Amino acid sequence: MTARPLRHVSTAQWLKKNHKMLGRSFVLCCSLLAFTTSMQTRANAEPTTKVTAKTELLSPVQLQADLASLQEFIAATHPDISHSADPAQLQQMFEQIKAQLTSPMSAAEFWLQTARLNPLFNDAHWSVNLPDTADVAQLAKTQGLFPLELQVRPDGEMLVLAQAGGKKSPWQGAVIQKINGVSAAQIGRELLALRHGDTPLNRANLLGPVFQLFYATKFGTPAQFELQLEYQGKVQAVTLAASRETAVIGKTAVSFADNFHYKALNTNAAYMKIGSFDWEDDKAVAAFTKDTFSKIKASGAKTLIIDVRENRGGNDSVWIDHLLPYLADQPFRVGSFGRKKVIASRASEAEPAGLVVDMEYKTWFPADLDNPLRFSGQVFVLIGRRTYSSAVQFSNVMQDFGFARLVGEGSYVRSRSTGGIQFYQLPHSKLQIIVPRFWLARPSGGVSAQLLTPDWLLPDDATAPDALIDAVVDAVAAKQQRLTGAKTRF
Repeated sequence: MTARPLRHVSTAQWLKKNHKMLGRSFVLCCSLLAFTTSMQTRANAEPTTKVTAKTELLSPVQLQADLASLQEFIAATHPDISHSADPAQLQQMFEQIKAQLTSPMSAAEFWLQTARLNPLFNDAHWSVNLPDTADVAQLAKTQGLFPLELQVRPDGEMLVLAQAGGKKSPWQGAVIQKINGVSAAQIGRELLALRHGDTPLNRANLLGPVFQLFYATKFGTPAQFELQLEYQGKVQAVTLAASRETAVIGKTAVSFADNFHYKALNTNAAYMKIGSFDWEDDKAVAAFTKDTFSKIKASGAKTLIIDVRENRGGNDSVWIDHLLPYLADQPFRVGSFGRKKVIASRASEAEPAGLVVDMEYKTWFPADLDNPLRFSGQVFVLIGRRTYSSAVQFSNVMQDFGFARLVGEGSYVRSRSTGGIQFYQLPHSKLQIIVPRFWLARPSGGVSAQLLTPDWLLPDDATAPDALIDAVVDAVAAKQQRLTGAKTRF
């Protein structure tokens, strides 16, 4: 089977742009739900920013039915559970959860049970999420939430990044030792045990932006927080009131300017931030990239840094149509081979529902060698804690075809991505379920365990994100100076 070009779209975008979808029917991240009566319209695989009031209780019969529905939805949707998960381990956890469903529970309490599956999925496109019943922003206004934004590490350690809402904190960089007398690292580990993601590092990076929601669901909403902080070598006690602000760090920005940004770093280096590939105004993106590469050409810059550290994905067409024409010097393809499950909404006589299809990706895109704005200098792509989905596909292409060197701190996620995520709402608890229907290997192939790995490993301080940009610029300048000096001597 010949796969068509990938598109990574939200369900809402699918409904608005179906005619474009038909031209590129192989969907990366969101397509029609097999169970259309329960279709949700969120644009990515992040849990809903909602929290459930613990009032209405579900009977054991209802809970057992929902658990069975969850298993059935996974079986009907996922093409290859062993791609990221251990089927025997999953089955064992399902049995452990089932054994706990003997008394009435609220939806939130049911989620605390079923979310234990999330780390076992080992996939940021596959998750069990809280129901959509109470706005966390409203919860912040009425009860208050944890007052700091955090970077969480895989061992549960928490580092302060800012005050809730993104405001600068006097304790930025401090390690939290205790929260209301309880070990912060222990709290972190308990919440990580509920978080989805490709790897322990990925799960830790995904917990920070939703820490307030997870903490409130598991531990409640106290009016104040007694914190023990280790800051600049000293341990101090700090009392903070619950915040009326919600976290913003690590969440996709809402404004175009915050997602798409260009600046000249010096006479020789330019910088582009591409914070999302999920943008409905395609013309705005096209205008931005054309204007940016016009400015780069006029500046004479020989180094370009493209920052996708905060890019959690979107439409492949954004970078295929609006970035690669300025960067590619040879034909490229998005993937090499893949596997899909035929779901009910996509079934046909030739491909009935439930069929698993292995496919080779044969679609190649030509390089626009006649583009007068094509950049021929050196390109560096910054990848980081939240680079995912279509941003991984972009990074794969840039790396595999030599269009750029990837730069970052480490390896967080798989280079072989899942996609075509399907949404399902459990009938009684209303938990929101996300399951992918295919996986796609990077252009060069590789195994499912292969991680997206930078060509150039450099530290990336979460409290000083510009430091990585400066490090690349300084290293390039130093190399150029050495080369210039060598030419002068000879």
